[in-house]
Amino acid sequence: MKKADLRQQAEAKLSKQKKATQPPTELESQRLVHELQVHQIELEMQNEELVQARTEAEALHRQYTDLYDFAPVGYFTLAHTGAISKVNLAGAKLLGADAERGVLLKRRFGLFVSPKSRPAFAAFLEKVFAADGEKQTCEVELLCRGKTESLWAQIEATYDDAYETCRAVVVNVTKRKQAEEEIQKLNTELEQRVFQRTAQLEAANKELEAFAYSISHDLRAPLRGIDGWSLALLEDYGSQLDELAKTYLQRVRSETQRMGQLIDDLLKLSRLSSSEMSLRRVDLSAIAWMLAAGLQKAQPERQVEFVIQPGLQVNGDARLLEIALTNLLNNAFKFIGKTPQARIQFGQTEVEGQQAFFVRDNGAGFDMAFAKKLFGAFQRLHQASDFPGTGIGLTTVQRIVHRHGGRIWAEAAVDQGATFYFTLEQIP
Repeated sequence: MKKADLRQQAEAKLSKQKKATQPPTELESQRLVHELQVHQIELEMQNEELVQARTEAEALHRQYTDLYDFAPVGYFTLAHTGAISKVNLAGAKLLGADAERGVLLKRRFGLFVSPKSRPAFAAFLEKVFAADGEKQTCEVELLCRGKTESLWAQIEATYDDAYETCRAVVVNVTKRKQAEEEIQKLNTELEQRVFQRTAQLEAANKELEAFAYSISHDLRAPLRGIDGWSLALLEDYGSQLDELAKTYLQRVRSETQRMGQLIDDLLKLSRLSSSEMSLRRVDLSAIAWMLAAGLQKAQPERQVEFVIQPGLQVNGDARLLEIALTNLLNNAFKFIGKTPQARIQFGQTEVEGQQAFFVRDNGAGFDMAFAKKLFGAFQRLHQASDFPGTGIGLTTVQRIVHRHGGRIWAEAAVDQGATFYFTLEQIP
């Protein structure tokens, strides 16, 4: 209806109302005029509020439009068929349209998805419209309009039941995918190198073991000959030899026997690296008590106090761990030989937030300046005449600890004893 027609009808209706009613008094007229003036002012105020609200709404809309258009990720509104009904500038750029986003409207998003990713995208879109507002995610390869290179995009979308569309956020994840592919390639190459290196090490270990066995076999025969002939010389011609000659022969026998012991220790050391580990729960405290009892029984004349913390258990190879404790306790027992109130302690403590076992004695100790030599084969910090040994024991302990994923170190001072710490990884 036109405004003029509405005016005529309103005046006609007012005219009828005037005929049907008595003319108002002067007081009523004044009151009526006042009401009309107040009403007019209310309408003007409401109009001002509406204008202000509209201005604010337009400002908010412009702000939303700017945020939508200039967002660093792509925003799309898609129909059930995948047709694009709305897209921001970043989204248009992802599809190669840049500022010409109008050309994308009503076109199906799936046309910009690579053939190998289309089945996944179709399943994803169907899932979005069936998910009742729950966010869905997928990754697809996009074919940019007018460009030969593709890119990878992550799409997160939710269903909008008010408009029966879905709102999708599209992020370019090409660099991440390329990094993942590069990492996968490097991992594959690394696995291949590890496999090859492991095979080489296994072959080298077998060759080394065979070589060690051959050398030990070839060396033992002449050593037995030297020891045997020296003994025969002492037995058959001892009466014709003076004491100095006998001493020389005894030294020859002692050194050949020591060489034989060195060969045995080297063979045991070489086998430690190649032997298969049998993992189970091992009671280290029980092993330590057994070894302590054996040491006391072997030399009952020595008064040695053993302090062993009970209940120390770990997962590992029982045979190897017994060898390690044997070497450590034997070492401690040897180096307290000249200590009046000898004491050996085995326990557990925390070192730098990690649980560590320790063997402590109050014996001869050593100078920490030479600590780096401790675990090398044939490395000795004391004279063999003072403390006999082959220099293989601590090397053996270190190898066993390393096979259990741990580490070993020592703290000591001359004539104040030594403490050997070692950790063992908790192998399941």
